[in-house]
Amino acid sequence: MGTLLVLALVLVVGYVGACAWWPYMACRRCHGSGKRRSPSGKAWRPCRRCVGSGRRVRLGRRIYELFNGEDR
Repeated sequence: MGTLLVLALVLVVGYVGACAWWPYMACRRCHGSGKRRSPSGKAWRPCRRCVGSGRRVRLGRRIYELFNGEDR
């Protein structure tokens, strides 16, 4: 039981560190390219989810900013 708790703590600390060091991740909808095919399939358009940047803020970083008030 203690080993499982230590492992969970190490994973959480690792994720928090990753969110602090690398706050962005690749957009899941466009796979980081920033563009999507149009409905006809003939043209490319900017991805609506990431607005063409190809990056999204991680969930852990959003939670961190919520508690620290960095978004104000």
